[in-house]
Amino acid sequence: MPDIHLPSFRSSQRLRKPLIEYCTNEWRNGAAYDPPFGSRFDEDRFVDRLEIFVDRALAVIRAPKFRRLALLLVVLTLTSTVLWIKVMAPFLKEERAAWSSLNKHAESAGDGLFGANVRPQFSDMVYMQTLDRSLVPGSLNEKGESSTKKRLVFVGDVHGCREELERLLKKVKFDPKTDHLVATGDIVNKGPDTPGVVDLLRGYKASCVRGNHEDRLLLVADAIKSNSLESKKNSGHDSEGTVKADDEERKLAQLLNAEQLAWLKSCPVMLRVGQLKAFTGEVVVVHAGLVPGLALENQDPSSVMNMRVLDLSTHLPSKEHEREGSVPWYKLWNKYQQLIPAQQRLAQLKNRGKSRPGEGQITVIYGHDAKKGLRLQKFSKGLDTGCVSGGKLTALVVDDAGKQKVVQVGCKDSRKRPPVQVDVDNILRKGITGPPLGGDAD
Repeated sequence: MPDIHLPSFRSSQRLRKPLIEYCTNEWRNGAAYDPPFGSRFDEDRFVDRLEIFVDRALAVIRAPKFRRLALLLVVLTLTSTVLWIKVMAPFLKEERAAWSSLNKHAESAGDGLFGANVRPQFSDMVYMQTLDRSLVPGSLNEKGESSTKKRLVFVGDVHGCREELERLLKKVKFDPKTDHLVATGDIVNKGPDTPGVVDLLRGYKASCVRGNHEDRLLLVADAIKSNSLESKKNSGHDSEGTVKADDEERKLAQLLNAEQLAWLKSCPVMLRVGQLKAFTGEVVVVHAGLVPGLALENQDPSSVMNMRVLDLSTHLPSKEHEREGSVPWYKLWNKYQQLIPAQQRLAQLKNRGKSRPGEGQITVIYGHDAKKGLRLQKFSKGLDTGCVSGGKLTALVVDDAGKQKVVQVGCKDSRKRPPVQVDVDNILRKGITGPPLGGDAD
């Protein structure tokens, strides 16, 4: 008697022909039997297989593992989409725009870009200064003698926080015999003890650069001096109430003596340090930033003390933190420095192998941008970490062996401090009126 293969119970629910067909006609499944195309049996078998496939698919979909896998795929898809829209696409767009901006700069040779005109002249400031070679670790002076300095200590924006500066110098084990201190600007204002900070730096014979706060303070001091000469002419003017309680520049200008103001005025806009083993190319210290592709001699001093972003189409600097069509200046600066070796090789080929003195790579050490915080890139080192607002005070320590390290101390919020004690009546008698001189508050 031939074997009879009965369908399972679930399959029997889908039967569309009598059970006798499965019992007596099993021989049809043999290899010798080939039903005609389009027969009833062929159609039924197709329907059965389709239903089995649907059942198995539903079983897989209903399985917990499949549901978890599907949920994971949905989450990954959504995450990838958001990441692309919010992060990757803007990043790639900015990168393309930055490189395009640099290519435009190279092709146009400055035509229509910032810096094409002659920079303004300011007789009341030191524009550029070169650090004495005896203060640069690992260097030789004109007599061939090695420098006695072993380390340079670059400090970010202090803003009158003398206590934190003293703790930072203690933490780095600062020794004035073997170390030299360099302040990156914004030494004054906001904090509780600007005169103390100035005296501390003067006592260590530190180097400095002029920041936007030093610049404004010195302008206010000159205005006070100028107004004091005209006080007799203005003696009949009722200036009572014109000195505001938050007019810190005017109050602070009264506190600083002539020697302190003279020291601040001696701080250059740009300090050329020279070659250091720790960095690539020449090292230059400024307060805010530099425009790439523009010689140091042609940099605008006001921009050097205030810039944060650069317009991609014109390279015009702005003191704003963010601006449409612009990027942080240091991003464009680092990209430009990477192009310089290739530009030098191309120039050498054009001159038939003859090398010509040209633009070299420059590493910039700066402060000013507390919102970005510590920003250490190959050709730029940002050290402003918002000490006066309760952040940290940062030092970048560089030794003669080419090693560099970052040292920080915590700061207390000094913005809500008691007002500086000054003789307001004395200010009023001198006829100092009107609002403080403008500028960015950071």
